[in-house]
Amino acid sequence: MASKAEKRRRDLIKIHGHKYRRHFLAEGYFCFYCGDRAQGLDHVPPVSMIEDLPYEKRKKWGIPCVLLPSCNECNFALNNRGLFNVFDRLLFLESYFDAKLQKQTSLWSESEIKELGHNLQGYVRAKQEGLQWLASKIRAIQVRQIKPETFPKFIEEDSDSS
Repeated sequence: MASKAEKRRRDLIKIHGHKYRRHFLAEGYFCFYCGDRAQGLDHVPPVSMIEDLPYEKRKKWGIPCVLLPSCNECNFALNNRGLFNVFDRLLFLESYFDAKLQKQTSLWSESEIKELGHNLQGYVRAKQEGLQWLASKIRAIQVRQIKPETFPKFIEEDSDSS
């Protein structure tokens, strides 16, 4: 059975879904934010907050309603946060993944890993791959920040009419 929040989200999408348009990327179906394989679409601004952003306010602030390809990690991290534009979302994700990276332990040298038992070597290598994955995610987010020409733009036709 669907939770109350899931039902509310479905209802909001039924009511306001027509306001959102897909934003296509030249690089294909990859996460707009980090470049990993996209697994879904991120509503910008969050569909849970669209009722607080009528057309005139979005027009004044230049906030387009778009669906961005997103990996599960970025979409989950963004969730229903009150981040209404792409640049703010990128800044948040950079700090979010950087905080996760800082929590991890430092990298091991190859000679240190070789001194460990087989199972522990596998664990340490997997942990290091995770750290490298986080670092590459952060780098990709930083690169996207300096490419504003790829950001979705507000288009006058982004009206609330059906």
